[in-house]
Amino acid sequence: MTPCAAEAPRGVHAPARLTVYYADSQDIGAADIDALVTPEDRVRLAAFTHPRRRSEYLAGRALLRYALERSTGRAAGSHRVTTRDGGKPECVSGPAISQSHSGRMLMCAVAPDGEIGIDVQLPRLRQWNMEIARRYFCTAEYERLRGAPADAFYMLWVLKEAYLKALGCGLAGGLDYIECRIEPPLIEARAEIPAHLALYSAGDAFVGVAAVGCGRPEIEMQRWLARSANTAPPPIPLAATAA
Repeated sequence: MTPCAAEAPRGVHAPARLTVYYADSQDIGAADIDALVTPEDRVRLAAFTHPRRRSEYLAGRALLRYALERSTGRAAGSHRVTTRDGGKPECVSGPAISQSHSGRMLMCAVAPDGEIGIDVQLPRLRQWNMEIARRYFCTAEYERLRGAPADAFYMLWVLKEAYLKALGCGLAGGLDYIECRIEPPLIEARAEIPAHLALYSAGDAFVGVAAVGCGRPEIEMQRWLARSANTAPPPIPLAATAA
């Protein structure tokens, strides 16, 4: 979003701000991980037996701690990170956080107020996408997807999953809990618990952001150029946002 140039009118709170940090997992090397990941983080490695999953976890945790340090001004290792019932990550006595990854792309969102959810997805041509939409999306969404480009499914998917992550219930909350209509540059959404939604286009991937309880926030995208990186990851433009 474009930051407001003028100050908020008297009596009206300035828009909340949240930041999304992103990186390429292959750019995060051992030096970055050793500098940021804590011994407590490494305890969870026991849950991952596959080398690829262990590598993804360490890179994602390094990005999360980098994001917390940049957002709060406190040392990366000083934050206590736990997991709520339902799987939502939580920074104890700190800002709201959410993480996602797809392929080599890592994402982390940090919000000082309210709740935040983020999801990134690289489209894959799967023959059962429309069957998923028929069974689990809202009826109106399924009807709009019929005949639409294949990418339209993933645009809806990342917004829905980001919203459910913000609520802390994940996919168990039901993909039809929120109904979205995407007509770039606008998103119309209907849900019992309102949220601000934003959709981004990250190369071939889509990124959905959902903020609950903080009004219409200003969202800033920040690239993490890890010390092991050779080139900076490309910027991620906004594709659509809530009216």
